[in-house]
Amino acid sequence: MKTLRMTCMLLITAVLLLGCATTRTIKNASLPGNETEKEMLIEPFESVGVSQTGAMKRGDITVIQGVFPDILFGEYYPGRIRWNAWIVSEEDGREFFGQSIFSGIDYSGHFLETIIIDGKVTRAKVVILSTLANYVYDLAGNEISIDRKKFLLNEDDYRQKIVLKKGTPIGDMKKASGFHEMLKQWNRYQTPNGILLSPLGEEEIRLIAGINPQYSFSEKLVGSGRFSISMDPIATAVGIGIDIFRASNGSVPSTGWDYNSQLPSRRNMALIIQYVSKMKQGLIDNINNVNMMKLVTEKR
Repeated sequence: MKTLRMTCMLLITAVLLLGCATTRTIKNASLPGNETEKEMLIEPFESVGVSQTGAMKRGDITVIQGVFPDILFGEYYPGRIRWNAWIVSEEDGREFFGQSIFSGIDYSGHFLETIIIDGKVTRAKVVILSTLANYVYDLAGNEISIDRKKFLLNEDDYRQKIVLKKGTPIGDMKKASGFHEMLKQWNRYQTPNGILLSPLGEEEIRLIAGINPQYSFSEKLVGSGRFSISMDPIATAVGIGIDIFRASNGSVPSTGWDYNSQLPSRRNMALIIQYVSKMKQGLIDNINNVNMMKLVTEKR
């Protein structure tokens, strides 16, 4: 069982940040279709799932993979799976909304992210946003400092210029298949901002909300027929993070979730280090097991 859980950790995991973010609605951006408003900044409760956008319901999405920035572990905690992304077309400057899902670790030793983009896009560039949009990241994991006010308000097309200059070309990245079908198996929760798809069950949502009420959205399950954590590999990895949370015996207070927040104790820092170390060690253990099996086979 332990081996299974660690193997799942290599596929994807999820983490929870503690605190809140101020909402910034981007109105009348050059978004495709009639979707002219997007919340560029992520609310605390949204970090445990994927917002079901109109494009997602239509299956009109592009899904790619990139390198998760190591420095974003500063905004990382057991339970969180999501950051927001922003995309700009190289052809006409149109903007697209995206969601970045933390996706575990691969055999290169890099942590991965899966980016779900609203719309079928090819000639465009993408960046990942830190929680409060103080920084953006390309898909190689590099951090770029930005002028937050200019980026959010798009003064003098600042946002498009940053994304097109510093972002990663979508066409250069590996496409991820089957993600849309997997999302259909996740639990559906009604939130103040619409439907949230999450691998977490009601018990896990209540646990998270009990630690920080800002994560509560009434825990109203409205679809998928599951009232507990889902059983796909992503959900199994989420369960590992929840187990670490439970093992802390509720001794982890909440005082924020972004780079501007302060850790309330060294205990919080220790749990983050423990989680990251488990993923790294899981990779090493799996590589060692594969090499051992090869050696045994060769000796036979």
